[in-house]
Amino acid sequence: MLNVIVPLDFSQTSFNAAHFATQMYKDKPARLILYHFYTDGEDTTMARNYLNSQKEELGRVVSNIEIELESGHNFIDSLAAFAHVRGAFMIVMGLTGKTPREQRFSGSNTLKLSEKEICPVLIVPEDATYNGISNALITSELKSVEDTPTLLCIKKVLQFFKPSLHILNINSNHYISVTKDFKEERDKMEGLLAEFNPEFYFMRLFDFHESVEVFTRDKNIDLIIIAPRYHNFFERLFKTQHTKKLIYQSKVPVLAVHE
Repeated sequence: MLNVIVPLDFSQTSFNAAHFATQMYKDKPARLILYHFYTDGEDTTMARNYLNSQKEELGRVVSNIEIELESGHNFIDSLAAFAHVRGAFMIVMGLTGKTPREQRFSGSNTLKLSEKEICPVLIVPEDATYNGISNALITSELKSVEDTPTLLCIKKVLQFFKPSLHILNINSNHYISVTKDFKEERDKMEGLLAEFNPEFYFMRLFDFHESVEVFTRDKNIDLIIIAPRYHNFFERLFKTQHTKKLIYQSKVPVLAVHE
């Protein structure tokens, strides 16, 4: 039984993430844990009632749901520690809301959580609706491809949902054909992911984020996987305006997998 944690701050954004996770795992051997981190002065009785209300509602779809209410010095540290103790398979989070309370789930917090090296973090767009995961995209620089813990973690997710796998390399230096070095790294990754029959794509475009957005739309991508192992500029992915636009406006969830 896999543990999937869904943090809730009782905003509409977090409720949508909970519904997304419920649909995502309803036919899977998974346990959903609705997690709320409360702050000083918060009415914990009301918070527990909210959690139980969500548990009852979502329980119409999945039977294995738990709630967890806890406090501490820091939301990210507490959630990471809880995920570690429960051996979480994934954390499913909504995006930043418009109010200060909802901003607990900011992009920077999501990045900090992924850096805890606990489990993959699925970032669910505000209005996303789960329609299955038929096509997954991995964006990769195709440099120093190795069989790492990151790749193992990605494999577990792919094995669980069994989507068609697309691997995209974006480089403004690509011309009519890719270089020998790129071909060698592609062959390595193809071998490591052979069970998923990956398809490789090379795009000669200058804007990474715009390229991903175009590719996602054209190939009907349901899940974008970003891993620091495949991007030296991983931190910048969560800081640029292009990425914020991609994450906050796209209907495609992004899975952040850390080493």
